[in-house]
Amino acid sequence: MADLRSISMGLLTAVFIPGAHGQATSDFHNPKGVDKITFGSCYNPRDKNHTIFDAIIAHQPDLFLFLGDNIYGDTNDMAVLQKKYAELEAVPGFRKLRDSTQLLATWDDHDYGANDGGNSYRMRKESAEIFLDFFKEPEDSPRRKRDGIYTSYTFGKIGQTCQIILLDTRYFRDEIPRSKKPKKKGTVGWYEPTADTSKTLLGEAQWEWFEDQLQVPADIRIIASSIQVLAVEKGMENWGHVPHEQKRLFELLKKHRAHGTFAISGDVHFAEVSKVNIGDYPFYDFTSSGMSHTSKSWSQATNPHRVGESYSFLNAGLIEIDWKAREVELSVLKSDGEKVAPKVISLKELTFSE
Repeated sequence: MADLRSISMGLLTAVFIPGAHGQATSDFHNPKGVDKITFGSCYNPRDKNHTIFDAIIAHQPDLFLFLGDNIYGDTNDMAVLQKKYAELEAVPGFRKLRDSTQLLATWDDHDYGANDGGNSYRMRKESAEIFLDFFKEPEDSPRRKRDGIYTSYTFGKIGQTCQIILLDTRYFRDEIPRSKKPKKKGTVGWYEPTADTSKTLLGEAQWEWFEDQLQVPADIRIIASSIQVLAVEKGMENWGHVPHEQKRLFELLKKHRAHGTFAISGDVHFAEVSKVNIGDYPFYDFTSSGMSHTSKSWSQATNPHRVGESYSFLNAGLIEIDWKAREVELSVLKSDGEKVAPKVISLKELTFSE
């Protein structure tokens, strides 16, 4: 199988081809369809726990998405950050996964370079360059021509098109307030929603790009966010702590009637599915976190939007698309390859009403 660079170079030819009648396009397009997508987050090569890679490979996915904390860098020293990436490169399971499927990636705070870091991280430009180099982003990629590392892909033909939108929730993010209240039972702590509507999560340039992406024709649209989109109550970093930004996301989905859209996320060291209704539209956020380490106590934190149970074993996310039945199955994947708690969603359900 071709490596990521050659695949990306093939996709890149579509960047400069306008859609019909000025129609919006993703950054990259591959005419080959996908029906099995895996994703994960929170992997520390130093934990020496590499079994999850074999579990993912055994399911023979078309794609694997790294959603952040792909390494634990946490440094202002770019030589140290590169060394941490080299530790990931040295993991045989990672290399085998990269060689067997197409690997896409965004970052979260620990591979960005600062715990809970945002736009005040002074090495963000240098870190972005190292990130793009490690994941073999082509030199003429749109990701290298703008600030941040957000990007998008489409796969497949009309009627079976899957779009992947990889957001950057770090590069532009303003600081959000830490909670000054005593920690409540069922919370992890740290943050509370801000009332300051000037604060941003994505930054205006990324927001404008994102709105364009919602107008790209797609039958299934997956919004990949490093942090959870819905589950604010546990007090960890989350879209709900910048509520006007979360509302903007929901309003754009409604405005453009973005049928077939759901989110995936990581960060929290456990797996769960959350759901809220945007009017009559059921919006899901499928979280998978903990490829090398997890937290049972964090998995027990309150989340009124949770569908089913949370899972604190090592895990990856598995998305299986049945194009004939027009269904999507979301499953938590254990490190032994077992699928847990499959949730089947009909594309008919993921439809905005008139």
